[in-house]
Amino acid sequence: MKRRTYQLAYILLAVALLGTGCLGDLGIKPQDRVPQQGAFNNVTALNTGVLGVYAGLNYGATQYITTLLTDEATMPRENNTGRGVIPWRWQYDPGTSAEPAAAWGAYYDVIDRANRVLAVIDQVPATGEELVTRNRLKAELLALRAFSHLELLSYYSVDYEPASPGVPVMTESKLSKPPRDAVSKVYQQINADLVAAKGLFPANYVVTNRQRIDPLIVTAIQARASLLQKNYDAAINFATQVIDARPLASAAAFPNIWTDLSTAEVIWKLKRDNGEERLGVNYRDNTGRIIWAPSFKLMESFDPVNDIRFANYFRNLGTVDAPRWTAIKFVGGQAALVNLADAKLFRTAEMYLIRAEANARKATPNVVAGAADLNALRTARITGYVPEIFPTAAALLDAVIQERFKELAFEAARYVDLRRNNRQINRGPKDVALAQDAVNLTQDDREYWLPIPQAEIFANENIAQHPKWQQ
Repeated sequence: MKRRTYQLAYILLAVALLGTGCLGDLGIKPQDRVPQQGAFNNVTALNTGVLGVYAGLNYGATQYITTLLTDEATMPRENNTGRGVIPWRWQYDPGTSAEPAAAWGAYYDVIDRANRVLAVIDQVPATGEELVTRNRLKAELLALRAFSHLELLSYYSVDYEPASPGVPVMTESKLSKPPRDAVSKVYQQINADLVAAKGLFPANYVVTNRQRIDPLIVTAIQARASLLQKNYDAAINFATQVIDARPLASAAAFPNIWTDLSTAEVIWKLKRDNGEERLGVNYRDNTGRIIWAPSFKLMESFDPVNDIRFANYFRNLGTVDAPRWTAIKFVGGQAALVNLADAKLFRTAEMYLIRAEANARKATPNVVAGAADLNALRTARITGYVPEIFPTAAALLDAVIQERFKELAFEAARYVDLRRNNRQINRGPKDVALAQDAVNLTQDDREYWLPIPQAEIFANENIAQHPKWQQ
């Protein structure tokens, strides 16, 4: 999906879907909109509209807030820009910091775009192969809606228990002021959309460049969602399907994932071309200044010699005596386009870790199976690794959470991992020189929980702020 394609998609959506019509939106009049039917009058135009929905995905929003809130990063003294400092020091509130609010607006925008196209898709003329394509496009939209609801639930729900307040479920585009729906209702909609999506794809449909949703991507989303729902048998089943279809990258292929020369073990990625967001600037800007450095806590958890991940995740731009460590996952592979890299939303490594965790958490844990998956991942990453034996399910679970910290560093995983495991955010002693006492964040601290943006609260009197932000 090239930049000009995204631009065309935006133009079509701007014409057909003028106005956002989503949560708490004010001042949009019916005459401000052009009927969608007039814009999506054939499958080609419909495809362009679907690309516009993809274009709204903002991986950088969750990636950045995860880095800022957790123990992934430390603030180097050369960061004199002020970027991200307030949330990193846990001094933010719902109305003054853009970073905690970014994912809320971004993912509800994707949901609204998807709902507007879904509202008319069945009326778009199509027969034969065009009907097959139309059904596939509908499947992609349903999966995009499900994924967006899952991201919102993961970051903004009060907690993950079924009866707890989750986030509003939106299945149509309309001006409304909805309250939070129960977590169970959000799960129900996510699951229903993913099942419906799978039923609409053509048989044996595969996207080789991994840039658009296909059935395997839906299965990966189901694996992640099932783990969050504590449906461990389903998580194991879905993760197994993905693992069987896409094995872990070899040691030779692994470095090429991060320079976008290989799609080995990549399940779903968002293509980023020149002129689009550069994910790497969250860590080192285009002048070479390090904005957020990898934490010493994170780097010291690796074997720097034998673990292939260390040299592909971190780089010292200084000297041994005066180090300047930086994160390089998103530097990309083009020297002239530094920090331009595709966003990897799902990789097979996560599926191994999902299956290992699910086996550790089952009512009757399968420690042997879980350990086999964890050891398989480590063996693929660490030269000379000797498989570890875990005496208990609790020991295995601790190891899996730690391995997720390492394997999925800077991939928008750490904050949700700590939240769903009811664990504190604890920064290492070498990482807090500029933190102004932002060292340990507990579940009793309001900043542990992402609030609903204040603009949404002002516009929608029916939605309740997170209880910790009401105290």
